[in-house]
Amino acid sequence: DFWLSMVNSTDTVMRLQPDVVKQKLVQGIPPVLRGNMWQILSRSRSQNVDLESEYKELLKRISPHEKAIRRDLARTFPSHEFFRERDGKGQEALFNVVKAYSLFDPEVGYCQGLPFVVGCLLLHLPSDMAFGVLVKLMSHYGLRNQFMPQMELLHERLYQFDHLLQQKLPQVSKHLESQGVQPSMYASQWFLTLFASRGPFHLVFRVLDVVLAEGTHVVLRFALALMFRNQHTLLGLEFDDLVEFLNNSVYDTYKDDPAGFVNDQYKMDISTKLLVRLAKQYATEAAREAKTQSQEEHLRKVNTELSGHVRRLEKAYHVLEKEHKEVTEQVIDAKMTVAQLEGESQQLRWELSQARAELDQLRKQIPHIEQLQRQNSHLTFHNTHLESQVTDMEAILVSLKVKYAESESNYEMIRQKLHRAGAL
Repeated sequence: DFWLSMVNSTDTVMRLQPDVVKQKLVQGIPPVLRGNMWQILSRSRSQNVDLESEYKELLKRISPHEKAIRRDLARTFPSHEFFRERDGKGQEALFNVVKAYSLFDPEVGYCQGLPFVVGCLLLHLPSDMAFGVLVKLMSHYGLRNQFMPQMELLHERLYQFDHLLQQKLPQVSKHLESQGVQPSMYASQWFLTLFASRGPFHLVFRVLDVVLAEGTHVVLRFALALMFRNQHTLLGLEFDDLVEFLNNSVYDTYKDDPAGFVNDQYKMDISTKLLVRLAKQYATEAAREAKTQSQEEHLRKVNTELSGHVRRLEKAYHVLEKEHKEVTEQVIDAKMTVAQLEGESQQLRWELSQARAELDQLRKQIPHIEQLQRQNSHLTFHNTHLESQVTDMEAILVSLKVKYAESESNYEMIRQKLHRAGAL
């Protein structure tokens, strides 16, 4: 039996019977053997590394990505019964494997798209074994480079696919280009999830069969097979319908023909030499673009600094303009004040001149004033003498009045006596 010999002597059978292996892969690995064969093909149960034990240890730790992983669980195969139930067995297994890998490979950590690959593995393997196959896929098969922060392998695959499409299906390539449909709009999720994000499970399992047997580069053949089988449909669609079709309906043509899907991808003749050349071209162009971007970033940085400097100068100019306006107003006020002060100064000078003239006039009158003062002094003295004489005269007058009053009184007394004497 072929699959029994594959289980016992995988390397020998693949080396000696490559055409038979391809034929059997077209037919598909039997579902009951698929999980075990995936482990064998990926060498995840190597005696040198005990990934299953390491997985159990990783589960005891806390990942910084747990919140993000749990948020995406419900979006991973929500219609499949194994993953449908919230916090159910399927979602818990999915969480554990993705969490463990985020701790195992902190450089990758967690990236959206990874749960779809893990979900497919969990439908054939217990979580610890699925973790082992995932580690091999990411490391030995190089899939981790698609999930690195820069996603270098994903960009390389998109570049290779774009050029292969131009070579294999030039009409389709030109039509897509004329409609503004880029490979990144639909093929990114093909390569990132190995077609698992939208593809039917039975087709995705076939993709994983071939990937684990030959390498991740086969996704380019599967992608071209999809484009080749759907070329007539694609040529009749425009932008919106193209994007919708390529993301959702492109698998329908193989829905009942999984063997045809695998067989057609083998018909896509893509030499390793061509892929290497395209990879080198991409690296060269990416380096050139990175240099250009670096220069652009430098120019943007310089421009930002200059813009900031210009803004600061404009702000300083506005401040200076405001200050200039204020100073101008102050100068005008000062000039008005000076003019007013000059008027007041002229008035003061005239008043001073008048005062000096009056002072000179007074100085000229000083001798006359001194004479008047001497006359006044003399008159004051004479007046004082007269006042003294008046005082003496007033005293004499008072004395005379007193004597007169006394004589009058005596006279009246004598007259009364005479009157009384005459009466007698």
